[in-house]
Amino acid sequence: MILIIGYGSFGRKVVNYAKTMDKVVVIDKNASVFDSLEKVDFTYVIGDASEKETLERAFIKDADTILVLTNEYEINKKIAELVSELNPKGYLIVRGIVKYPELYSGIKVNKIIYPIECAAKEVIHEIEKSKLRRKLMDLEEVVMNVKIRHHNNISENPKTAENSENGNGDNKVPFLIVMHNNPDPDSIASAMALKRIMEKWGVDSDITYGGKIGFDENKAMINLLGVKLTHIEDINLENYAGIAVVDASSSKVLPIDTNHYKIDIIIDHHDNGDLTANYMDIRPDIGAAATILTEYIIQLNMTPKQDLATALYYAICTDTNYFKRKTSKKDFEAAGYLQDLMDPKTLEMIENPEMDTETMDVLAKAIINRKIIRSSIALSYVGMIKNRDALPKAADFLLKMEGITTTYVFGISENKIHISARTKDLRIDVGDIMKRAFGGGGHQNSAAASIDLGIFESVSDKDSLKKLVEEAIQTKILEAMGIEESSGGEKPKAEQ
Repeated sequence: MILIIGYGSFGRKVVNYAKTMDKVVVIDKNASVFDSLEKVDFTYVIGDASEKETLERAFIKDADTILVLTNEYEINKKIAELVSELNPKGYLIVRGIVKYPELYSGIKVNKIIYPIECAAKEVIHEIEKSKLRRKLMDLEEVVMNVKIRHHNNISENPKTAENSENGNGDNKVPFLIVMHNNPDPDSIASAMALKRIMEKWGVDSDITYGGKIGFDENKAMINLLGVKLTHIEDINLENYAGIAVVDASSSKVLPIDTNHYKIDIIIDHHDNGDLTANYMDIRPDIGAAATILTEYIIQLNMTPKQDLATALYYAICTDTNYFKRKTSKKDFEAAGYLQDLMDPKTLEMIENPEMDTETMDVLAKAIINRKIIRSSIALSYVGMIKNRDALPKAADFLLKMEGITTTYVFGISENKIHISARTKDLRIDVGDIMKRAFGGGGHQNSAAASIDLGIFESVSDKDSLKKLVEEAIQTKILEAMGIEESSGGEKPKAEQ
């Protein structure tokens, strides 16, 4: 909650900005200042803010940010003294008077501002800093409580330390940082950053994942940056007192049973979550979880080492598709901060790894087997595959064909049909198409889905299986796109 004291011309400007960020409560002793408002979309209290009763009516103890903006400097001083007493944890911003530089001497004031025309925006920046500061205070509190819980558990059960199965004989690892299945650069970098932050607070942690590390770029990132990860199958969850989840807030994508294991921390930028935790920072307006962790690092005055800076920078770039996908101002700011700290040579090696033989084979099959619908949509079945991460590369590759604006590449692996979609047509949302057609999902310009092979599993003839799968997937995709099958398509080049 943001408490603003003083609703004069300057206070109104601040309120107009602040009410888009959080609940706002305004105090002013003059009731008439609110009479001219056509629509009141904030709470206000009429009274003298230099009196304890007025501040309590405005829920002073619930405010994380308090702004004292009246134009009566002696009254402002009294209010600041009282606010410091009633809410010592609040971030206190006060209006200053140039000719009285010592006005707030001896009072715990976080920021003194001077009401020039641009001051309102400066105040908003300070509010954002105060909120981030409070978030990190809450995060540290959760982390330290888990550490205490962990030490108490060892004291009560001394044999626990002796029987540790996670490779740490003294069982000094209170936290497990969990990434989503088949982690991407954003989850890897975010986990690295959270681990470094916990280290700053004197708390050890391990990083785990489910599925596999796919894509040559992801493997290169881990190898070149020396990221230490442990697969969930090699983790004994009972050895950890706390669990943190990064770049995910949905139980469907995690390698742990969230009904059995309590989650303490969630940091994410997706809005499809079903999980709760003691600490949650979920911001769907941000393009990458790595941006949130970079904000944390800056606020904590930590200068990330080159490996972490490179990881975070690459994560922001990939999750925003190099700032071509949904991107916020904070993503640009975070990337700008990291750009001078990361290693360009290592980044280039990560972005351009060697391509394995199977991926090249899948690319070849995608080209040969392509079907063209309405001159701009390419669909291609690549058959049985071992590495499903080759599918998005093939979908990206087909998108480079002249006249092609949307691609769907699909293949079979582990009794499932995997589909990868890409588009550069702003009128098409492949994330929505994958969701409606197969229950998958993704972004407007890139998406994926996996479905059980089902009745097709009993088909042993490869040609028959190919025909059935192609027809079924194509029908579903075109139906979701609102295209009738009769529109036809170009035959694969191999059949012409």
